[in-house]
Amino acid sequence: MTVIEIQQALAQLGFDPGPADGDYGDRTTAAVRRFQRKYGLKVDGVAGKDTRGALRQALSGLKATDAVAATTAVVLDARSEKNLTGVHPDLVRVVRAAARLSPIDFVVTEGLRTLERQRALVASGASRTMKSRHLNGHAVDLAARVNGEIRWDWPLYQQLAAAMKAGAAKVGVPIEWGGDWRTFRDGPHFQLPWANYP
Repeated sequence: MTVIEIQQALAQLGFDPGPADGDYGDRTTAAVRRFQRKYGLKVDGVAGKDTRGALRQALSGLKATDAVAATTAVVLDARSEKNLTGVHPDLVRVVRAAARLSPIDFVVTEGLRTLERQRALVASGASRTMKSRHLNGHAVDLAARVNGEIRWDWPLYQQLAAAMKAGAAKVGVPIEWGGDWRTFRDGPHFQLPWANYP
């Protein structure tokens, strides 16, 4: 297995090695350690023969409903294309790059949001701010789709995050994932950083 294949396998299994970029850095090493710990292997962060074999076995053991070949590109449906209207072009580029890299299917559920919609989300507790990046087209929400059905299992969003981060790195656009936030973790949410896109 190449480093990229190892990273893709780790991402499909929910271990978030960072971008599938062929760089066996700290994040990939940490993901390998987590994988080794979970599968009872020697925990050294090195993807040696035993670890690569266990990765292959774990991948082959995934249920068909939860695994799609990493080489299969996601085709953004009409709903997703509509929801990308008004979204900052840089973020659209990231979503399109992620669609080419994602091991799982996804849809764009929200992009540019009206003030009225944001007020309703805050009132319902689904959002905690009236300064949402959605209000200026600097954020998108994605939903994982397995066999045509929307799913909210957290490991799926770790895989989507890995694809979005890899897509962002590929097109040279910084992004933030709501799942990395310490409070109010938001797995479906991706946004352009305030520091880079005020």
